[in-house]
Amino acid sequence: MTVLPRVLDAVFGHPRGLAGRLGGALMARGNAGQERWAVSAAGLHPEEHVLVVGPGPGVGLALAAEAVGPDGLVVGVDPSATMRRLAQARCAAPVTAEYVRVRAGRAERTDCEDASMDAVISVNNVMLWDRPAGFRELLRVLRPGGRLVITVHRHVLGVPPQQVVSDAVAAGFVEPELTFRRRRATSDAVQLLLRRPAP
Repeated sequence: MTVLPRVLDAVFGHPRGLAGRLGGALMARGNAGQERWAVSAAGLHPEEHVLVVGPGPGVGLALAAEAVGPDGLVVGVDPSATMRRLAQARCAAPVTAEYVRVRAGRAERTDCEDASMDAVISVNNVMLWDRPAGFRELLRVLRPGGRLVITVHRHVLGVPPQQVVSDAVAAGFVEPELTFRRRRATSDAVQLLLRRPAP
């Protein structure tokens, strides 16, 4: 890995140290619109349980906590200790009140119980997954009828958006809705809504 890819990996791919904290600040600003869209698209209600995969600096985690309130639960799983610290700091009050939990994890291994989540949200990290394994895990943790919301910058996705849809459907998700939203500064946002089948 040459110098530039190593630096970008420390900032965005696998954030760590000072570079990771800088990346977190950039993510909080640059991803805010996608975070708001994802939480809105998930249709969260008070008392629901939500899993946020790769919450980064915690913008979407905080929005989800506001939506489900103190009688709900928001779990954020992120492999980066730097991002977990930033997310915990942003969500200090709900973390203290114990309705937001931030822990190590990733899409492929969330350590959530079977059928324990009403919704799962992922913003700008699906390109880092082993997608088949990640989708199987997220299907497992969602309750029947539960919602999965994914959004990602098209230029970092690395595969055609339809491939992500195909991987999700192959894992068992249904009712895919794929849309694109124009962004002023960079490429379109890919937006994908799916459900775990209801019984």
